[in-house]
Amino acid sequence: MRSDLLVLVAAAAFLPLVYLGVLYYYRSCFAQECNQKRRFLRTLPEKLVFVLSEAAVIRVWYSYTLGSLNGLMLLMLIIMLYGMTILCMTDYWEKVVPNRILLLWMMFWILIMGIYGVRDLNAMMRHMFGVILGLVFCILSFGFCYLISKGSMGAGDVKLAVIMGIYLTGDYVVGAVFYGCILSAVFSILMLARGKMTRKDSIPFVPFLYMGVIIRYFIG
Repeated sequence: MRSDLLVLVAAAAFLPLVYLGVLYYYRSCFAQECNQKRRFLRTLPEKLVFVLSEAAVIRVWYSYTLGSLNGLMLLMLIIMLYGMTILCMTDYWEKVVPNRILLLWMMFWILIMGIYGVRDLNAMMRHMFGVILGLVFCILSFGFCYLISKGSMGAGDVKLAVIMGIYLTGDYVVGAVFYGCILSAVFSILMLARGKMTRKDSIPFVPFLYMGVIIRYFIG
């Protein structure tokens, strides 16, 4: 089997393993008892999210085979996709972005960048330029939204934005956030128009950011 096909098989196979491993590790921390006893990958929303995530894995792998992505960026995009898949569901279930999971993804990033820096310091430093751009964009945009919303935007969303910035870099994070915000706004307007929610109600934002990431990945 060609090496690039092995990359695809590994990336697709690890998605359910990472998803189940992290959620079973975190399950006891859920606030709702039904989620503490939840059996994962049984509901329709989870299955739909998984189909989208696996399709996104194939799409970024295809960009990699075309030479549009280097190995480091491919790895970052896939690991961020794993994280967004998990956090999409935790926010959907409990409207929470767990600090434990965010910290775990931050540790992954530090480990990967450290290993890559030892192997190819120059390439890692070139990559850091995009990381800085993504980080600055997310800190400014989400920090501003957090301040003007007077706390109605969760602090977890801001922390997640920082993680997205360093993983997706400026090349991907701007589009992902833009599409996520558009989808969130459209959904909110529709729900308000139908009387399903009021201006005081909050909605989980991470599922929309997840969809923004998926759209950005497919755009390439």
